[in-house]
Amino acid sequence: MVKEVNNNAKWYIIIGFLVAVIIVTAVVMALQIKTLNNEINNKDIAFSRSQDQLMKLGTENNENIGKLVQAQGKSTELEGKLTAANIRIDQMTKAALEAQTTISSQSSTIQTMKYPRHFNSVTELTDWLQKDDTNTKYKGLSNAQISFILQIRAARDGYLLPVRLPIGGSLEYITNMAVIGDTVYSVRGVDDFVERWLSISPAMPSYPILPGSEQ
Repeated sequence: MVKEVNNNAKWYIIIGFLVAVIIVTAVVMALQIKTLNNEINNKDIAFSRSQDQLMKLGTENNENIGKLVQAQGKSTELEGKLTAANIRIDQMTKAALEAQTTISSQSSTIQTMKYPRHFNSVTELTDWLQKDDTNTKYKGLSNAQISFILQIRAARDGYLLPVRLPIGGSLEYITNMAVIGDTVYSVRGVDDFVERWLSISPAMPSYPILPGSEQ
């Protein structure tokens, strides 16, 4: 009887010990599970924060890309305006050069017409008449008209070739007059015929008014 009691007591002790071990193991596992859950939660939070940061970075990146595209568009627009401005400058420079050339040419022409001169020689006179086309261009006009036209065209080239009116009679006998030194020549505009008319004294200077003089 006593022996049976002792055996039962041993089983109770063993069972109690096993229960205690199970309880301790359960508690330890519960603590470990709680710790793992906390770690998982922390990692989830960190992951969420990382996602938020990544999304923020993505948004900022998109904004930066948008700004870059806008800046590139602005740069392209500015380049277009710069190109147009350079073209305009080139055009204005060309126009200014052309205007300057025209002004220089006109200034030379004005200077020539402002200070006309006599022909220096009969050769210069006949060479000019050969280049001039008054006698062919105005063919059919009266002798008087052609003579006045010849006077004007000579003046445009800086030469003195005035009309010589006849003393009485018809204007059809009108001619032009070229003074070369101490000799006066008669010039017929209708056919460019030149003949010696008379001698004068003293000889006339080439320029009645010297270029540059304020006379």
